[in-house]
Amino acid sequence: MTDPNPWQTFFDRHAPRYMDEPFVTGTAAEVDFLIEQLALTPEHRILDMGCGTGRHALELARRGCQVTGVDLSEGMLDQARQIAAAEGLGGLTFQQGDATQYTTDAPFDRAYCVCEGSLGLIGAGSDPQAHARAVLGNLYHALKPGGRMLITVLNAMRHLRLYHQADVDAGRFDPATLTERSQLTTGEGEQQVTVEVVERGFVIPELRLLLEITGFAVDHIGGGTAGNWGIRPAALDEYELLALVTRPEA
Repeated sequence: MTDPNPWQTFFDRHAPRYMDEPFVTGTAAEVDFLIEQLALTPEHRILDMGCGTGRHALELARRGCQVTGVDLSEGMLDQARQIAAAEGLGGLTFQQGDATQYTTDAPFDRAYCVCEGSLGLIGAGSDPQAHARAVLGNLYHALKPGGRMLITVLNAMRHLRLYHQADVDAGRFDPATLTERSQLTTGEGEQQVTVEVVERGFVIPELRLLLEITGFAVDHIGGGTAGNWGIRPAALDEYELLALVTRPEA
């Protein structure tokens, strides 16, 4: 039987190891960047979509911010809740949810969706383009008019330079959808699991078009690999792109 969402299975098992990943070491500097670029204040209600173990949400809470973290994986959220409880952090809410189905009755002042926090992680059998439209549409409606958002996504320009026709023929890369297919293994002993996953990248013109069609005003798109966020042009081979957008006033 095909796993209905291999990413949920993977991250539930990978959660205890997630904070050992090398790309998580820049959290404090990334939060500095979020505060600066989104002009965050303690009065703002902030949405962290695809929050994982809550590394950004937790750091923002340490600085007095109010953050709601949403993630597909209860295993990842359990890690975040344990840290919040151990530190006695307030102003935090963690919710299990699928970004393609997310709704809220209380829109947020600011939002961010980073480190493949849902946009690039495609569920089994899902259409990558429909997935992106659903996530971006839900983020748009989760923001108040005038609200700002920061996202990072995989850089498909890197994929196009990395893969060859043999990879296309073998099903490892699909140029029609800019998706990579691979197997990931995590967990120990009887908890070990191997899943087949699909990750989707973006090129800048398509990302801009998707954002604008959704209704966002695009303030910037450029390079933004984890640990090296900034306002700069994208390098062809860097891992991620970064976009800053605004939901226009009515």
